[in-house]
This record gives sequence, structure tokens and C-alpha cells, in this order.
Amino acid sequence: MTRVQNKKNWFQLSERGAGRRRLILTKYIYEIFGEFPVRIIAFFVVLTVFLTAKERRRASEKFFKIMNKKFIIFHSFFQFLNYGNALVDKFISFLGKFNPNRFVLLNPDVFCGAFFITTHVGNIEILRTLFQDKNMEHPKRVNVFLQASACKQFNHFLQSLELKLNIDAFPVEEVSAETSIMVADRLKRGEIVFMAGDRVSSKNTNKVYEADFLNHKAEFPLGTLRFALMMNVPVYFIVCAKEGKKFKVYTEHFITNKKKKSEILEEMQKAYVKFLEKYTLKYPHQFYNFYDIFTDL
Repeated sequence: MTRVQNKKNWFQLSERGAGRRRLILTKYIYEIFGEFPVRIIAFFVVLTVFLTAKERRRASEKFFKIMNKKFIIFHSFFQFLNYGNALVDKFISFLGKFNPNRFVLLNPDVFCGAFFITTHVGNIEILRTLFQDKNMEHPKRVNVFLQASACKQFNHFLQSLELKLNIDAFPVEEVSAETSIMVADRLKRGEIVFMAGDRVSSKNTNKVYEADFLNHKAEFPLGTLRFALMMNVPVYFIVCAKEGKKFKVYTEHFITNKKKKSEILEEMQKAYVKFLEKYTLKYPHQFYNFYDIFTDL
């Protein structure tokens, strides 16, 4: 397998997300002035990032070139803008100001003791808050695996705002035998797990598989799939995409008749990439993986 020389991975690029102080300031602005000013601020932040984050913009433009889009720069900016608004949606939802009726669960019965392999299509983070709704018959505790820096920032944010959510965040780079045992126990109690399946871990750059994605070769992490299979619980692929003011939640149950672990893993790879491709094509402007995952271009 050959990689393009000098191409940076997502974990080699500095994150330009909001720091803890900015998040707290945004909270005050939202509480005093409402949602509209926050959207305006997000627009100018997105514009600044779009103009200055060259690596991410190139990855976005490359993606829309692969999608055979015309006027690529406009599609790319619209993708960035959608992402900015998705962050605002997520922020508002964590403050408990989000109407759960905006979610359309196409298969609501799957959210119990299951492992969900997520994608960077849509806004999966906002879905976690749905399970905190007090009106739910059985509110769910959510276990989510994030990049270490994002995990630290997320936990500090919750602590600073004294938000009591049924969410536990863990660094994806620090999965160990102890973590596996703990997660397996939580799944047995009916909790759910979210872990992304389309970004390679910074500590496991060699544990990848190559697959056909959008008619090109791309790299994806093996670790998430292996971890999901270890748990011996139902495994689902999931996307939460915005349509108008609603959020549609699509799930696909991974089922196999294979017996050997190697064959099951190979089948899961193909099924996941096919699922990712399906919803990337359906929601190209909500494909928020602003990093170059392609290996043949």
C-alpha cells in the first residue's frame, strides 16, 4: 500500500475548534441574546477558517472534484458553513435547549445494549442528547470515544457548565484491556457506545484497511471494527443527517453468516464502507471529514 508523500493525516493538523473559554462565552451570548447572534458568529468563524485552513479546504475541494461537482469552491464553502451550523446545533443541544421532536428515528428499538459505528456524515454528536431527554421511557447512558484532545475539552466543558448528562467520553487512543472489560459490562447493562469508523487513530496508523470509496482507494481504521466485534453485542452503522429542521437517524444492523473472525472482519469492512458511501452520496455537503483519506490521488 502506497501513500501520497507529505500528505497530512487529520491528527497531524491543528484543531480549530472552540476552546473551553470560547464555549462558555458563547453560552452567555446565547442565554442573553438567543440563537441568531450565535449563528452570525459561527458564519464569520467559518469564513475565517475557510480562508486560512488550507489543508482542510484542499481536502474539501478534492472531495467535490471526486463527486464531479461544478463550481467546487461554492460547494466547499457550503460544506464548511453546514459544519459551522452543525456545531451550533450540537452546542444548543448540550445546553438542553433542543426539541427532541426534531429527531426522526427510523428504527428506535435498536438503542439498547448496542455498539454504534459512526461516520462523519451528518451530526452524530447531537443524537447523544436525545438519550438525556427526561420524557424518554428509558433514558440511556451514552459512552463515546473521541480523539484525546477533544475528549479532554468535552469533559472540561461539561464540568465548567455543571452539565449533568448521561455521557461518558473516553480517549480513542487509550483503549486497553481494562477499557474493553468496562465497556462490555456497560453494554450488558443496556448502555450504548459510539465510535467513529472512518478516521485512523494517531497511535495506530498501521492498523488500517484499504477499500473502494467513491470509486477511489481510501484508508479506514481496523481498530473500531475489531473493538465492536469483541463486545459480542449487536453492531449497527449509524448516520444522523439534517433535513430542513429535522434530523433523520439511519441505522443498519451488521449481520453475517460467516464463522471465521477474519471473514467476519472482512465482511464488516465492506458493509461499513458501502454504508458510508451511500450516505455520503445522499448528503455530500454534510460529509464533515475535512481530511484527505484517499490514497490513489
